Amino acid sequence: MQTYHPPLSLTIVSGVFLALGATCALILAADIILRRGWKSMMWIMIPVYIINAAYLGPLTIYVYWRYGRPKKVGSSTHGGPSCHNDNEAPKDSHHAHSVPDDIDNAHSHHHDHGSAPRPMLATILVGVFHCGAGCVLGDIVGEWLVYGVSPTIRGHTIWAELLIDYAFALLFGIVFQYFSIAPMIGEYGPRTVWRAAKADILSLTSFELGLFGWMVAYQVGIFGYRLDVDTWTYWWMMQVGMILGFVTAIPTNWFLIGKGIKEPCA
Repeated sequence: MQTYHPPLSLTIVSGVFLALGATCALILAADIILRRGWKSMMWIMIPVYIINAAYLGPLTIYVYWRYGRPKKVGSSTHGGPSCHNDNEAPKDSHHAHSVPDDIDNAHSHHHDHGSAPRPMLATILVGVFHCGAGCVLGDIVGEWLVYGVSPTIRGHTIWAELLIDYAFALLFGIVFQYFSIAPMIGEYGPRTVWRAAKADILSLTSFELGLFGWMVAYQVGIFGYRLDVDTWTYWWMMQVGMILGFVTAIPTNWFLIGKGIKEPCA
């Protein structure tokens, strides 16, 4: 089957959108470095924000700037990792033992980096950022692995890509969720891995459904299996798919966070 070679105009458009995502990611990275964000942010949120900026661009910057941006260096106001309810009782009080282990009340969740109180929608978006970061890394690794090894199912690599991408995305997604939960509860080990898996499998799957649906649409329906991974256009199509995946993951995260299955984090 002859490979599809995108015209120059399509390559330029693809490059512009990919460059926009890369620029947004660099802006976030630079701001976090200048503000020494690792001193006040939950560290796992640093790669989460940067990775999501690569495909969501300005939306990630807006959520970060308004609800997740760390304090300036030397600020006297204490900022810290926020993965809790502001109304949470002290752990040594009698009431603390009655708080469900799975989650605090997401609706009263506020961010404590000195930025605006965070509404439920922003909390949901940050929740999707977590599975989005895992999906992006998993898909990048999976796509290039398939490109190098060329496994096929029914004569085409796209079906192998879906399986391998999902496996890597699930692995990365659980890792991101684990390092959100474990530092907060102070427990590292199999129980926390299981808790992270429960929180992320459904969320990540809903993200991948949107992405994979678009992958099949463009690779099978538009380009007839002929668009190669080593083109700008391919990765622009993946960028579009990740945006669609983000949208399809919002209702699932709203359910998971609202029901206390997934922890709202910052």
